[in-house]
Formats: sequence, C-alpha cells, structure tokens
Amino acid sequence: MSHFFNKTNTTTMNIQSQSWQDLQVAQPIDPKSIILSAALNSTTGTWQRSTNALQTAWSGTNALAFTGNNTSVASYDLTDGATVVDAAQWTIAHQMVNAATNIAPSMNKVVFVRAGEIWDNKLELNFGASSYNNVQLTFRDNLGTSGQFVNGATGGVPVYNFGNGITGNQILHLTIAYPGVYSMVLLMVLSSNWSTFEFELVVLP
Repeated sequence: MSHFFNKTNTTTMNIQSQSWQDLQVAQPIDPKSIILSAALNSTTGTWQRSTNALQTAWSGTNALAFTGNNTSVASYDLTDGATVVDAAQWTIAHQMVNAATNIAPSMNKVVFVRAGEIWDNKLELNFGASSYNNVQLTFRDNLGTSGQFVNGATGGVPVYNFGNGITGNQILHLTIAYPGVYSMVLLMVLSSNWSTFEFELVVLP
C-alpha cells in the first residue's frame, strides 16, 4: 500500500487502492519518505503526526496559486561552483511552473522539480491577503484515510507543519530524495474553515 517502481524507475506515493473501502482503511504515507526538507520562506516545516488533518467538513475555499515567479533550483553547496552552475543551467532548461492565463487551472498545479539532497527547489505561492493557520503539507491521498491510531483515539496523519500566520507570497522550498510523480496537498484553516490546495510534483532525476 506504499510505493512501487514503474518501468522508468520512478516512484509514485499515491496509495494503491482499488476502491474507497480500501482507501479509508489504508495507512497514510509519511512525506518524509521522499521530502528531505520543506520550508515556507524562512519557516522550516516541522514533521508531526497531525491530529487535525482529517476534518469532518471542508467548508473553506482559498485563492492559492503558483505565481510562476521566483521559481528556481539552487545548490545548497555554495562552495562548489560546479553545482551552482549546474542548478542555474537546469533552471534555464526546465520551466518548472506555468501560471499563464491560457493554461487550465488544473494544469497550473503541475510542477517540475529536481531530485537530490543538494538541490533546493523554490516555488513561489501566493496565499493572498488572508492569513492562514495550521498550514500543513502531506500526500493528497492521506486525506482519504482514517489516519494512524498511535497513542490516541484520533487518527493522525504525518505532515510537515509550517505553523500560523501564513500570508502573501511565500517561497515553498522542497528538497526531494527520489524521482517520481507525487500528488501533494497543502491544508490550512481560516476562521475555522478548513481548505486544501492540491498540486502534482513531477520530480526529475
């Protein structure tokens, strides 16, 4: 129920279920299995087993969108000029986000990034004027499960939590271990109304 390798040796972390009966009793997948680090601007995501990721109602909406600006890959090793140049050339050769108005909204959420522990994938998100709390990142399919029942009666979902007061343009920093195609989700709350922002990561070698 976790992951598998396809013929191109890439990975998918979508939960492999054949029905909603299967999905609702499946174990959630830990985003740490592929995401080595995550941050929004300078706020590092804290890994936790979230007990509020599974809501009884999703009544909120949000206007989150990738801006297409300030989107790049950077090397963490600034002492190695070769990796700095490599990152710059990779960014030029790969359009990571397409926020053009003639692109369907569902396709605006397809993002191309790079796998590897030395690469900082930078993706700018616009949260708008609202200030969101409990902003969390996990695999999309985890929200269809019942969570992990560990040390409590409430099912928990493994997430990266970025905390409260998230607003305006934010750079989502992701360092990803393995190539693959991953369905991700950001969940957040505004005035007691929970909402989600789903996106697809196409992670290249």
